[in-house]
Amino acid sequence: MNDSITCRKGAYKKTYVIEVIVNWVHKELGVFMKVKKEKKKLKWWQVVLRIILVLLIIFCVFIGFSVFTIRKFTGDSLSLRGTMAMVGYGGIEMPIWYQKFVLGNDHEYENLPEIFVNNEGKEVTDKRGYAARREEMLDLYEEYMYGETPSEGYDMDTEILEEGEALDGKAHRQQVKITITTDKGSKDFIMLVYTPTNKEKYGMFVGENFGGNTSILNDEKILPSNVQDKDNLTYGGDPCPVEQIIDSGYGVATTDYLDWAEDTPADFQKNLLEIFPESNATAFSAWSFGYMRMIDYLCDQPQVDEDKIATFGHSRLARVSLWTAAQDDRVDLAISSCGGGMIRSDVSGRIVRDGTSDHWFTSKYFEYTDRDSEIPVDSNMLFAMIADRCVFVSMGNVDLASDPSSTVDALQNAKAVWKNIYGKEVLDDFHYFDLELNKARVSESQGIYLHQGGHKMMDEDWEQYISYMDKYVK
Repeated sequence: MNDSITCRKGAYKKTYVIEVIVNWVHKELGVFMKVKKEKKKLKWWQVVLRIILVLLIIFCVFIGFSVFTIRKFTGDSLSLRGTMAMVGYGGIEMPIWYQKFVLGNDHEYENLPEIFVNNEGKEVTDKRGYAARREEMLDLYEEYMYGETPSEGYDMDTEILEEGEALDGKAHRQQVKITITTDKGSKDFIMLVYTPTNKEKYGMFVGENFGGNTSILNDEKILPSNVQDKDNLTYGGDPCPVEQIIDSGYGVATTDYLDWAEDTPADFQKNLLEIFPESNATAFSAWSFGYMRMIDYLCDQPQVDEDKIATFGHSRLARVSLWTAAQDDRVDLAISSCGGGMIRSDVSGRIVRDGTSDHWFTSKYFEYTDRDSEIPVDSNMLFAMIADRCVFVSMGNVDLASDPSSTVDALQNAKAVWKNIYGKEVLDDFHYFDLELNKARVSESQGIYLHQGGHKMMDEDWEQYISYMDKYVK
């Protein structure tokens, strides 16, 4: 579950470059073969050999790209299967035999943490016992994964900077400055909110964005996030479909994740963590703190339905969405898009300092380098801590680097909490390759959807999130 292989700035660009190279090779070879064919008719076996040659060149280019470029970019954090998984990162279609070879068919994970066995080795079987076990798992995740999210020793103030109509009157736009103050100083963050104008009460989708607030919608009234380049702003392009959400009767709130913490090992303690210098915090702690403060503000608004609060996130922020929901029971639905699989998986696992994502994890996490199976946490626990509230996971069918197979296994392992402790309906038993493309599987506690494509949050994913919110989040 090394998230570093699933969400790297620049990976999209690198994948695009390799696609261009492959298309050029294919085109040039095609022209070469055509010319040769005009001069001399090829025998059938020569045609077959040339087709095989083209496929071999494409395969070697892909693998070479993965081995040299991706390993250089992420550090030596990928197994052979993990390296091969990067081929589909940008959405390049791969045959099913290749996918099965990369993801494998092994659904056993060595020394997987027991959700129902507490730290004293005793089995928990009821709500009271599980509540205590959940607190233990939260402590373990803080210690061995994402660190402590600041929960006290600060004041929060808000100020509406701007508001007005949007989307031809269908939405109300509000831009709010959130100020966090400790004895070390103050930091400001800008939250962008769109809410429907035709409803007196509405649920909210809450998440952080990668491109800055102006990337959310083509609306030039949007104020730039703190870290955005004010001289080079773009409007729209983020995969959060604001109009679709508004038309469905919900609101959406967002901030730039970089406002809360820079996404580099050298600079992550800038911004929020500058005023929490003594905390055992990571970048994930700061990003999760941001989600919670947005929820604070929204839950103070009389029009917001506090029983319909959903967090969402893509890639690394998918994990932040889940981690926020695990800590904060005000979250009624946690949405994860392409969030990565198990630590113990050969595809997305491997605990190692890679120089690009070290700031996501605590120092205790790295004590288990090359001892992945011994760390006392894994993704099954992260899902389990959200029960008895809802979880929805979406994945891309060729985003093998996010390890959708072990993601499904983690969710399957955790579903016993909803069923055995809370008496909730759960998903039936299945593995990743049992999923049908573009068809959701849902229950009152969990949902899962496999879209056609790579490491992206897509409009069809959002259709599923909204549909699930409508039906199951009351």
